Amino acid sequence: MAILFTPAASAQATAATVGVVSGNGQMICATCALKRFTFFYPMVVRVTDANGNPIAGKPVNWQLVSSIGTLPSFDTFTFTNSNGLSAARLFRGAEGNSSAPFLQSLISATVDGVSVIFTETQALADFGVSRVVDTLVTPYGTVLTGPAGRTGTDPIQVHVDGYGTPVPNVSVRILNPDVKNLPSASCATGSGADPGSVLTDAGGNATCYPVFGPVAGSATVSVLLGGLDPAEFDQSIVPAQPLTDAIAYDEYLHAVQIVVIPVTPGRIAIVSGNNQSVNPGQSSAPLVVQVTDGSGTVTIANTNVAWTVSPAGLATVSPSSSLTNSLGQAQTTVTFAPNASGPITVRAALAGNSAISTTFNLSTNVQIASLAYVSGDLQTTRSGQPFGAPLIVQVNGTNGQPVSNQLVSFLVSNGTATLSDLSVLTDASGQAKITVTAGATPGTVTVTAIVIGSLSQTFTLTIIPPGPSLFSGSFYNAGGATRIGALSPCSLVTVIASGLAPNVQGMVFNTNAFGPWATTLASDTVTVNNVAAPIYSVGNVNTVEQLTFQVPCETAPANSVPITINVGGGAATINFPVAAASPGIFETVMSDGARRAVVVRPDGTFVSLQNPARQGEVVRVFVTGMGPVAPAIVTGALPVPGADSLVLGQVIVGVNNAGARVVTARVSPNLIGVYELAFQVPSDAPTGNDVVLSVAVNAPGDSQTRFSNGSKLPIQ
Repeated sequence: MAILFTPAASAQATAATVGVVSGNGQMICATCALKRFTFFYPMVVRVTDANGNPIAGKPVNWQLVSSIGTLPSFDTFTFTNSNGLSAARLFRGAEGNSSAPFLQSLISATVDGVSVIFTETQALADFGVSRVVDTLVTPYGTVLTGPAGRTGTDPIQVHVDGYGTPVPNVSVRILNPDVKNLPSASCATGSGADPGSVLTDAGGNATCYPVFGPVAGSATVSVLLGGLDPAEFDQSIVPAQPLTDAIAYDEYLHAVQIVVIPVTPGRIAIVSGNNQSVNPGQSSAPLVVQVTDGSGTVTIANTNVAWTVSPAGLATVSPSSSLTNSLGQAQTTVTFAPNASGPITVRAALAGNSAISTTFNLSTNVQIASLAYVSGDLQTTRSGQPFGAPLIVQVNGTNGQPVSNQLVSFLVSNGTATLSDLSVLTDASGQAKITVTAGATPGTVTVTAIVIGSLSQTFTLTIIPPGPSLFSGSFYNAGGATRIGALSPCSLVTVIASGLAPNVQGMVFNTNAFGPWATTLASDTVTVNNVAAPIYSVGNVNTVEQLTFQVPCETAPANSVPITINVGGGAATINFPVAAASPGIFETVMSDGARRAVVVRPDGTFVSLQNPARQGEVVRVFVTGMGPVAPAIVTGALPVPGADSLVLGQVIVGVNNAGARVVTARVSPNLIGVYELAFQVPSDAPTGNDVVLSVAVNAPGDSQTRFSNGSKLPIQ
């Protein structure tokens, strides 16, 4: 039935934060002879939810807030990628004959009512010389000193103006020769600025307080004005690549010297490797520590850590001393002797100050005889939900006694699921347990518990679909594709909700080319008041999941009737009103892209822009939801051949908001759930492509008139 038209819908997480990533505060000069920055790089934002997680596929609206001079052009509508990033290209405006020193635009990026503002500046020039002048207020060669990881007290200052007019919101940042290996610094990020930069204020002044990097020593750095951090790049390029050179309106080369003072180690803390159980003659997983200052906030590299083991002779460490890396971390491994037994401790201490230390506690494995199943197998739950009971295994020794403090590993060897832990130490009863949360994909999940690399137990779990996400706004009249407040017997209804067709791409129509519609289609079933409903189609188009079905004709009107939709085993139920009638006019998209009523002229041709209805002729419009008929019809069936099933209620057809003569109102003889209303086009009806057409019905026993969607009819 090509006359069905269903609307699109989607659901997504709500944005809590829209943050600037790069591109704010750019300044270019297209006609300046000595400027390399002649075009704008994209404006990039990151969109996250309330938990700080990136949101993919989120639409970002870019709008011009204000502009000095010629308006720029830019992408007005973009989408976030899998990292929550979205980039809008920006193109400079025509300079014209402006006498102003610069053009400047404020552009907002908005998602779900949350916005950030980008300011982009275009300097103008006279004979290749920019009208905008920037000055490094901080004298060349100034030395800025501070401890690693801390913010300095002396700032770098820059002033920007054009013919004496201050230029606000131009970015200023520090350019370092090698952040990883040499002393470095960045600006303490200003409000709304790219990370690591500040913006000039209303007076054209920028103040950058340096945040010193982790590497101690002295280095000369540059200052960039109106540009980008070379580590940032055009996020629209795939694959993205860092910039090969500094991009800026102006660059003060080797302007400032920084001196990063090493921080005194004051703390050593365990990162990983504690509480391991190791077999005699085998080595442990790495023991990792981190060295920081006394507050624990600044990590310290190139610091020697000494490792000692006790009792001596039962284990050895390798290496016995190690240097911390750029993250302040150092590590070693422990090899247990073949005769090792009982607990073993490893002490990590600063080589220059042994009072600063921490201790790892390890234990020796006893000989394991078996890994026994306890409970948790053969469970079932819906996708995305936790399984009801934990998975429990028990480690037993050769003497038959449970073994405590033994490491048991768990892994998902088939299917999709999330484990609460990948490894667990057995408790005093020798048991290890984890909880499992089902993944998004229905099917079988296999979880394997392993001990000593060879003994294992397998758990088989089953994930069923979660069921569709139904709510009152999920139901649409299949005729006209408008939301409805009530179903009606024998009518066609479209449901739009996530979870209706998770494994479908495109549209799947009823499988019976002849005869009644199936009540199961694409693993979906629908019941209304516990009666199976025939299904016309199931679809998933551009992530919009939808299902169209016929309301069983035996459904009685009521204020609350249960509707259950089962998708591959996962079901959802919602209570919804049922009225005597719920008329809806079927529509089709005509050659101009507009939706209009499906109407047939007396010669059997469909009304179109090229074949409009005529004044005075009797035409037929196709609708659904017209209420009781006589003779009554059966769910999923056509009327008795040769006998019209006529609508029992008072039928009203409106053309141009005036009544039209209704000739007949019957169930379609060859379309399930569809009615044909024959009416005469008024002889005085206006002509045109969009004459208003509507239908209403006063059904028997119904206390109110039920109106259809408003549609359109071409009339000549």
